[in-house]
Amino acid sequence: MGDSRQPLFNDVPVAVIWLTTAVALTGVAAELSVPLCDLAFEWGAFVPAYAFDRPGPSVAIAPWLLHVFVHGSWLHLAMNTMALLAFGAATARPFGRGFRASAGFLLFFVVCALAGVAAELLVDPASRIPMVGASTGISGCLVASGWARGGVRGMLSMALPWLLINIVLALAGTQMWIAIAWAAHVGGLVAGAIFYPLFLAAFRQRH
Repeated sequence: MGDSRQPLFNDVPVAVIWLTTAVALTGVAAELSVPLCDLAFEWGAFVPAYAFDRPGPSVAIAPWLLHVFVHGSWLHLAMNTMALLAFGAATARPFGRGFRASAGFLLFFVVCALAGVAAELLVDPASRIPMVGASTGISGCLVASGWARGGVRGMLSMALPWLLINIVLALAGTQMWIAIAWAAHVGGLVAGAIFYPLFLAAFRQRH
């Protein structure tokens, strides 16, 4: 499906550029301004305990998608921005170019992000710890980039190490110095493995 020698950062599709730019700019703005940071967490942080009945002015459904634009620190933002640019580009290239291809990639990313939220809610529905970050969608792109570069074998080569890492995070539990939404990562990963070939078949731009 793809050239395994193709650099990850070569020829980045426009949909990935716009999505990465949006994530980066909103993250930088929130880091530089306390009021904007508070607003970002109010509207974007997903809290499982408030998944359907969110206090405050924001609507409960907003964080299901807006969490991808909210990050907890400069390091968190930098890591996710670079990962989105790399794995997002590898995921988006096989869709081709044009509106249909861009829409297919963006919808795929959204489905993976929503799957990550759903997994977090399923695993720990009473949690009041805010879940933020684009890694729900990025986890789907990570395994999709494997599909794009090597089919099922390529997908497994990317998915299994990331799955193992998140199993370790799950087992570590409260021993971690920071809460990591491992279930959300796994949800995005599973959605990416299932839906990428379907989205590619439906949205690939053919010439």
